[in-house]
Amino acid sequence: MEGLARAELTRKDIVIKAKEEALEAQREQIRDLRAHRAAAHVSREFEFSEASGQLTDIPAARPPSSTFDDVVLHMVRTLNLEISEVASQVTNAFRVADTPHPDRVALAFDRAREAVGPVMAELLETIQHQDDPILIDIALKADMVNFAAEIASSWDFQHQSKSVFTGVYKQMRRSESQLACAQWRSHAQKYSKQRLYNGRDLATGFAHQLAERIADLLTVAGASTSADEICAAYAPHLETIVRTALELQRTIGQEVVSCDYEVLVVRIDEVYDPAQMEDIYNGEIVAAGPPGMVPRVLSTADLGLRRTEKVGPGVEGAAEDGVVTTMLLKPKVVLDTVVYELGLVDEEDASPSTAEPSA
Repeated sequence: MEGLARAELTRKDIVIKAKEEALEAQREQIRDLRAHRAAAHVSREFEFSEASGQLTDIPAARPPSSTFDDVVLHMVRTLNLEISEVASQVTNAFRVADTPHPDRVALAFDRAREAVGPVMAELLETIQHQDDPILIDIALKADMVNFAAEIASSWDFQHQSKSVFTGVYKQMRRSESQLACAQWRSHAQKYSKQRLYNGRDLATGFAHQLAERIADLLTVAGASTSADEICAAYAPHLETIVRTALELQRTIGQEVVSCDYEVLVVRIDEVYDPAQMEDIYNGEIVAAGPPGMVPRVLSTADLGLRRTEKVGPGVEGAAEDGVVTTMLLKPKVVLDTVVYELGLVDEEDASPSTAEPSA
């Protein structure tokens, strides 16, 4: 499919205004849905617990999970649109530097490997992008999607505490009700963040971290761009991404107790499963590459969303642990076969997902 890269970038230029209008429409829908939910917020009652001998406050009528689906889905879709828009703008502004600094490139490459994986980092470093920068767009989306997912899925934005909170929560779900678990999750996130940050605005700092990651990818690709320059050019857009991710984190972590929402990304090199993910190119390049090649995920381009709810054993549709899982939005992925379609790798070569990058 010759010209796929150019056609993709041209398409983005044409629809950029439509994206901006769609973003505003999504934000308006979120505001309306949140206002409606706030107006219908359930009152609280008190129930005497014989086990503890204490009064416990509980929702008078817990709203169904579907009450929140529209709100959270709109937030995820808005975040995807915002990421796509910024990636398009940065890609269109990309220029190769005349004299890249070797030491700076080496450091950026190490960080890019951590952010988007060794295969993507190697492709960014070795391929000429000036005339055909679609791979930069793919890498930028992957990095921003992963960064946004980290924020939205965090407990208190401390990496060292994530495994502790997650482990406790998994253990609770084995024996406690959905409401008991979710109330603990809500309070744990609220008071842990309150203790650590005391209401401090985290958006600016996270936006600068995102700018640093973007600058690393562009440096590996051949540009000469600093995080400060990225901030100067795109700070409002980066902060919008971060604030949307922070609001999503607060909504699914603290506000919703009738179910659990999980923001989804797909691991690099995972075998493509159309039941759990969606090819961003709608199957056009799945068959590219050597005969018999099994398509694998090169990167995630759009966040997905999954809802889980513990309803108890024996309920129709529930797993053995009594949990019902519903895929609300499949994550969109870029498959490794794209590098064959774009002529970046010969079909005689090994799969890009299994090839070892150069030192």
